[in-house]
Amino acid sequence: MNHRELSTEIIRLTGGPENITQAWHCITRLRFNVREEKKVQLEQIRTLDGVLGAQFQNDQFQVVIGNKVAAVYEELEDQLKQGGTAQTEAEPPRSRGINAVLDTISGIFTPILPAIVGTGMLKGILALLVTLGAIQETSGEYQILASIANAAFYFLPFLLAVSSARKFKVNEYIALTLAGTLLYPTILNAYSENHLEPIRFLSLPVSIVNYTQSVIPIILGVWLLSYVHRWVDRFIPGPVKVIFTSMIVLVITVPILLIAIGPLGNYIGIYLEIGTSWLFAHSGPLTGIVLGGLMPVIVMTGMHYAFFPGTLQNLSKLGYDGLLLPLNLVANMSQAGAVMAVFLKTKNKSMKSIALSSGISAFLGITEPAIYGVTLKLKKPFYASIIGGAAGGGFITAVGLKCFGFAVPGLLSLPLYIGPNGGMANFWYALIGVGISFVVSFTVTLLLKWDEPITQQAAVPSSSEQGSVAELTEEKATITPTIGSESAKPSGTTDRSNPEPTPPPVIVHSIEEKKGEIFSPLTGDLVLLKELPDPTFAEEMTGKGIAIYPKEGRVTAPFDGTVTMIAKSKHAIMLTSSSGIDILIHVGLNSVSLKGQFFDAKVVTGQRVNKGDLLLEFDIQSIQAAGIDLTTPVIVANTPDYLDVVPVQVKGVIPMNGLLLLTVR
Repeated sequence: MNHRELSTEIIRLTGGPENITQAWHCITRLRFNVREEKKVQLEQIRTLDGVLGAQFQNDQFQVVIGNKVAAVYEELEDQLKQGGTAQTEAEPPRSRGINAVLDTISGIFTPILPAIVGTGMLKGILALLVTLGAIQETSGEYQILASIANAAFYFLPFLLAVSSARKFKVNEYIALTLAGTLLYPTILNAYSENHLEPIRFLSLPVSIVNYTQSVIPIILGVWLLSYVHRWVDRFIPGPVKVIFTSMIVLVITVPILLIAIGPLGNYIGIYLEIGTSWLFAHSGPLTGIVLGGLMPVIVMTGMHYAFFPGTLQNLSKLGYDGLLLPLNLVANMSQAGAVMAVFLKTKNKSMKSIALSSGISAFLGITEPAIYGVTLKLKKPFYASIIGGAAGGGFITAVGLKCFGFAVPGLLSLPLYIGPNGGMANFWYALIGVGISFVVSFTVTLLLKWDEPITQQAAVPSSSEQGSVAELTEEKATITPTIGSESAKPSGTTDRSNPEPTPPPVIVHSIEEKKGEIFSPLTGDLVLLKELPDPTFAEEMTGKGIAIYPKEGRVTAPFDGTVTMIAKSKHAIMLTSSSGIDILIHVGLNSVSLKGQFFDAKVVTGQRVNKGDLLLEFDIQSIQAAGIDLTTPVIVANTPDYLDVVPVQVKGVIPMNGLLLLTVR
């Protein structure tokens, strides 16, 4: 699947352009704000060729693509523009609490990363060239390259003004004018002259602050601008809006920014610096051990964006960062160690290939392919990476490692650890920290016993193939049972009109791995799959499970989850649990031939349900009269994702919502 086809499928399965209110991307992920989460077909997106993972996180929908995310986003953005989604449609529900904060920070900082990462890398390369004597600081070449390297940070308020305006939905050019005011020579000169001549506005003193390289003041200023603009715009007549609205908005916003908000943002930045220093002074290595170990989890949940304002503030005020960037460096190298150990140890050719490519990406500081493609999938290597990150994090915080520029935390960023004066001690500390994380994670992964990935493919077609799963399984059936004959009853089962006494349930006690629970969607007699006359189910072509001969015409949800497919003939339904279990409930054998007659679906595709919610009703008597065997397979469609699927009991009557199956990881 090429980039355009992949982006087309992602848009379609996300609910179409009309369901997407905002789309952007970071280094490895497509990020979306959507109007209705229930329209997003999460599991189908996860199965797309080219998608490493998909999740809802902090009220964002995220699709993990990996190194090719920019190319996919380019196609996706083009298609969204062609879709012409109206901006006047209802806004999606707003995030609240910490989710709102993280969503805002992510939306502001992600778009400017290419500029600050690119110039940060150039800064590191210049430091390396100076240390090696390849370039002189007095040369014209150095001065030009240094200007490029420092420009993004010096004029950071301009970059943040644009991204903040997009996030707060206000005119970008007015926001740029706001930033220009903060960096206007009058303000900068007043600061450089040590406030010898105080500036006043309407008799109120303007606190003079150096806003170059500042972070928080402009973000707060654009946030205020968005509210002032909406308020002013309500009162200005349409024909003169373009003349008066922006003027009035700036005249109101700029003084408030210079008198109150700017200094407040500056003080917030100062206290962020103080807080970081206090953290290291009082906890030292403990901070590194905890954050270094948990950094993969922090990145997966998007919590690392909460560190961005403090990181950029430290780089601008102190000239270095001692928290996010160094800890991310050792955590990334820990992921690299884990996946390279998997590469050496695994006998699975597909996993070996994925481990090698994602290991190379992890060395470069891009770890999502390693996390989603290898370590999380195998679990034990993920635990090993946490141990390695904690070991490296403890060391680098004990020695006070500093990063002197912003870049993707990988091997290519190591020049940023060379001191501004050419000192190499900090650089050697960085190498040692990287080595500790890599070696510990690599060794622990080799020592731990983890299960090889299962390569078997379930005979379940993708959503793009013709027809539903249920309809295709019906086509493979070779026997059409007739009610009243022996063939209507699966061999080895009891006469359901006169059942034998129910034997005690056979409970599985020997399972030590993590179990997923599936509860019975029906009340009825249990039937082993191998006893069914349909070889598609009997030979477990579609997955493992068990069958039930229903006593009443109701199907309920076997867990909390989402409806992912309803057959056109309404006789079969698929659901995905919140933990990722895919279940196919197939009412009757060859029931597709009824073309939906006698079935009444009570839910729709994409709907979220809770255990016990009514999914489907069917007329038992009418279906039996049509000569259809009502034996209902309940199948774990993604059986290869588990070590085993085990029935809790194999004979007798199962009540609705009774524990039916366990999935074992």
